[in-house]
Amino acid sequence: MIALIAILVTFHRPLFFGNFGVVDRGKAYRSAQPEAGLERTIRTYGLGSVVNLRGGSEADAFYGRESEVTDRLGVEFYDLPVSASRRPTRRELMLQIRILERCRYPLLIHCKWGSDRTGLMSALYRMVVRGDPPEAAIGEFTLAYGHFPLFGPEKLHTPIDEYARWLRDRGLRHDPARFRLWVEREYVSADAFTIWPTIEPGPRLRRTAAADSIDRR
Repeated sequence: MIALIAILVTFHRPLFFGNFGVVDRGKAYRSAQPEAGLERTIRTYGLGSVVNLRGGSEADAFYGRESEVTDRLGVEFYDLPVSASRRPTRRELMLQIRILERCRYPLLIHCKWGSDRTGLMSALYRMVVRGDPPEAAIGEFTLAYGHFPLFGPEKLHTPIDEYARWLRDRGLRHDPARFRLWVEREYVSADAFTIWPTIEPGPRLRRTAAADSIDRR
């Protein structure tokens, strides 16, 4: 019985509340896939933007609902699928930072379970927007949100851990501009992006179609 109570206390967010949590009250929140409760969440917290790190397409019911609800309520919908089991690329980090710098707040960040990819972008928010040091931001990866650092998800820690080590080795303190420059110039990645990419709100397929239309003119 004691073990059951401990489990319920530890995992009450993912088990009963859609893994909803506060990253920065009044400005940033996190959750699992919001499903049918998205409209209520938007209205309750006055959301200006939603970031979907899970992916999906118009063929998926959850994606179609999210796209429809955000569009109907005038909420910015950022569609940025990333992997939950590999080291993030430089481009993925740059795109998440871009969103955090340009989106309309308050913001809801989510993936499928709200544990791993959501933990990374929540940590980035704390470092880029709040200016929290990486040692504090890494706390967004926690068992309380169902994050188990085994068999892949632990690789999402690497940008935060490596940046913290880089700062310590040089006797430097965290600064959002310094972190941004570190991502651009120091972060070891499978890609070679050095120019900051842009991302506009809206489903990926619509953004791609719009870009293709512009290219053909």
